[in-house]
Order: sequence, then C-alpha cells, then structure tokens
Amino acid sequence: MAALSQVLIAWLAALAVLAATGCRRSEYFGSVEPPEGNVFRFNVGPEPEFLDPGMSTGLYDSRIEVLLFEGLTAKNPATLLPRPGMAERWDISPDGRIYTFHLRADALWSDGHPVTAQDFVYSWTRVLTPATGARYAGYLYPIVNAAEFNQGKITDPSQLGFRALDEHTLEVRLNDPVPYFLFLAGFSTFYPVPRAAIERYGEHWTDPDHIVTNGPFLLVEHRIHDRIVVERNPKYWNRQEVRTERIIAYTVDDFRTATNMYKAGMVDWLPFPSVPPEFLPYMRGRYKDLFTYPQIALMYYGLNTTRPPLDNVLVRRALSLAIDRGAITEGLLRGGETPTDHFVPAGFPGYPPPPAPAYDPEQAKKLLAEAGYPHGQGFPALEIMIPPDRRPVAEAAQQMWAKNLNIHVTIQSEEFSSWLKRWDRVDYIIAATRWIGDYLDPSTFTDLMESTNGNNNTNYNSPAYDGLQAQARLELDPVKRLQILQRGEALIFQDTPVIPLYMLSANELVKPYVRGIHPATWDVLPLNHVWIDREWNRRQSSAGRPE
Repeated sequence: MAALSQVLIAWLAALAVLAATGCRRSEYFGSVEPPEGNVFRFNVGPEPEFLDPGMSTGLYDSRIEVLLFEGLTAKNPATLLPRPGMAERWDISPDGRIYTFHLRADALWSDGHPVTAQDFVYSWTRVLTPATGARYAGYLYPIVNAAEFNQGKITDPSQLGFRALDEHTLEVRLNDPVPYFLFLAGFSTFYPVPRAAIERYGEHWTDPDHIVTNGPFLLVEHRIHDRIVVERNPKYWNRQEVRTERIIAYTVDDFRTATNMYKAGMVDWLPFPSVPPEFLPYMRGRYKDLFTYPQIALMYYGLNTTRPPLDNVLVRRALSLAIDRGAITEGLLRGGETPTDHFVPAGFPGYPPPPAPAYDPEQAKKLLAEAGYPHGQGFPALEIMIPPDRRPVAEAAQQMWAKNLNIHVTIQSEEFSSWLKRWDRVDYIIAATRWIGDYLDPSTFTDLMESTNGNNNTNYNSPAYDGLQAQARLELDPVKRLQILQRGEALIFQDTPVIPLYMLSANELVKPYVRGIHPATWDVLPLNHVWIDREWNRRQSSAGRPE
C-alpha cells in the first residue's frame, strides 16, 4: 500500500506540473497537445514474440500484424464483423462446405507483385506443415485434411482442402459447415505471407529491410523492447481510407511507465491492458479519456494436470473452490471485471452456460482431505507463474489458499517473454494466463481444451471432451450444437484443468483528439481509420468517446 501511495503522490506532483504548463485540462489525464505531423502513437505492451502471422499466437503480435497484413476478409473497425479484404467477394455452397473467394485484381504486395490465390495456398500449407511448429495451426482444422496433414497422418499437400482455381480464385473445402469461417478467414493465422522473402531470408524475413507486406502499413523500423514504426503502404488496395501517415507503436511492458508516457503526451492511446488496474479506482470518474467496456475475454489459472499433486482431480477442484472470485474483482481490482466460474465467458448469443461450482471453502477442505491432505498436512509447496502485471491477483489467491486450505503457494514472476516460453512448454505448476476470444462463437474457448490444440498448455487429455468437440463440429442444428458445447464445458468443471477467475474489461486511455478508435469486445483493432483531429476542442461534444 505504501508503494502505491508513493506512486499516486508522484502522479499528483506530475499533474500539477502539467497544469502549470497549460497543456492539459482537468477533465483529461495529462497532456492534450496533439502530436506534430500526421502520426499516431500507442503502446503495444510487451515486445511481440513474432511478426510472422503464421507463427504468432499472442495479442501483442496481432496488434502489429493487423497493421502489416490483411487476410481474405478484414474486420469492420466499428462492428468487427467480417468485410471484404484481399477477397472482394465470395460464394458459399448451399451446404456451407465450400467457400470460393474472389481476390481483388488490385491487391498487391508492397514490392508491387500481385497477391494471388497461390499465395494463400503457400501460406496455409506452411502453417500446417508439422516442421513449422505453428501453434495456431488448429485454427485451420475445419478445412478438409488440415488436421491430418498437420499431425503427419498424410504428407501430400495436394490433399489439403484448398486450391487456387486461377490467379484470383481460391477454393476452400470444409469438413463441415463452420458458421464463423468468415471470421477465421480474417484472422492472423490465415494471412498470406511472402514466399520469396521467406525463402531468401529465413527467420529474418520480418526484419524491416526484408519484409514484404500486403496490409495498410509498411514496417520501417523495429527497435527491440522499444518501438515499432510503420508508415502508410502506397501499394495497399484501400490506401485512400488510411488516414494516418505514420504509426509509432511502443513496446513498453512496464504499464506504469506506459501510463506516465500517456500522461506526458508521448502516446495517444493506451489499449488494454496497459492501464494498471490499481490506478483505476483513482482515475474512474475523474477523466473523460478513460473508457471501460466488457470483453469476450477470460483471466484464468492453467493447471499442469500431469504434475503432482495437480495430477489429482480432487486437488484441482479444491484449489478452484477455495478462490473467492468476487472478492478479487470487487475488493481488489475494481476495474469493471466480472467474476466467473465459467470457462466460456458470457456474451455468446444463444449459448446456455451450464451450472458452475461456486466458491465453497468447506467443500474445498473436504476434497483436499479426500485427496490425502487433511487440513493441508503433507501438501507440497506450489508455485504460481505470472507475468509482472498479475501479482495482485496471485497474492490474493495465495492468501485464500493459505486461509481456506492451509497450503503454501509461492509466486514466481517472469518477464513476459520468459513466461510465454515456459507456458508453451508446460513448464509450470500453476500459470496465470488469459484468453481473448478470436471470433463470436463459444468454440473460440472450448477448442482450447482439446488434446490436439496447440494452445492447450495444461496437458489435459480427455477422450470424452475431444469427442464432444468433434460431435459439435458435425452438428448442423445450431441449438443442438451449442448444447453439445455446453456439455463440454460441464466436463471442464468436472475435470478442472483450469480455474476461471473473471471476465476481463478493457480499460483504455484515448486522447480527446484521436478519432477512429472504437470500443470493441476484441482488442486487436485495425487502425486504418485512425486520425488526429487538431480542431477537437471546437468539434468534440461535451460527452462521449472520440470517434
């Protein structure tokens, strides 16, 4: 508490200085002086692991890739619904299993070469090739033979369910109808990548001097752990709608530092999760440039189900029942988060969530005793692995487990890149993680727990669960399909490979002169329409988010 008080005192002192300079107004947090030139600045968060769409998995990777690349479809920046991207139109067969995408004649790579259907064939085959090691390869599994090829059961890429009918026509055959496939077609794993650059430069193909892109911006500078700079792509088919000439994306993983950069006028936008949650109670209601809205996103603990004592389902259930989620969200975070016992967040139309086990410390004690640890006796020390920004919640869980179960848990904080590597290797006991839905269907969460999913980093392997997921893919009745997914989520409650904690809310800071940033349930936003309004003082209404 003392440390936080010191930070707030420092804030107030800095705000007083800003007030004296005349470059701020009391209803906004810090400087409101627009940047010089046609430039937009924001904080990505930690340094992206990849700028290669076929390899990336994280939020921070995707925030940059959406600037550099574009898929067959793109997201409407206001609604995030699919709209034409590299494909100007598409046809869907009556049975919903064949998509025919018609590419734009004016779709070009930044080196002037045309974007062709064969580029997509190459890029998707690369993702599915086992040697590539793409962790999101499973997103292509709805395509005929994609899973079999990725798992090495077939080796002939010509058997994959996509082909170039001609230079500008791509045919995609699905195993079964996929109601959200147009969302997938715009996801980063489905972006085309430049074959010539990859074959010439190997893993260095994403360096600024080598990269070739097809999206609205070009990569011109990349300083590791500092900034990524992009400029408007003159070859982009929709370049007339790209309103910003230059974007500077800082990669600052210390969110207090990032917030001070915003306050000082060094950045124009702090997207989720760059605003430290401990500052929100102070900021909320004071500043018009702080915006909060719900996300289809979940914070949870992944449990390594093969590491003793977590290989015992009774222990896993006990740990889950001993956490008071409401105390975390309402007493600690107070950032608009919603406590949840569910793995599938609320907000998916038509999805009936199954009953979930609620906070029950007495039942947790009984389960731990049944597992052989009455009153926590003989229970080995556990460790929660966290990125730096998740310590307060980990400390709360640590205290709850000590109080309710009489067990000792330590906290191991890792830099984000180190945390990610250990998470991917399942080199942990308990790991604090989150998942942001990639499309508007519950399967964006339920798929995670399949044994073959590259993002199932818990070692959970349930033939019964896998069977329900497979059954859901075959079910054509949308109501019955969601009921099958519901049964799968109920099985997650029973097996407890994860401990859901709360649904995330996005808390963002947006300067009043920024236009084109829209509230969204996903936080990977196209920035094509962002611009700086230098007349904002005269134009802006007295209330509302800048649009």
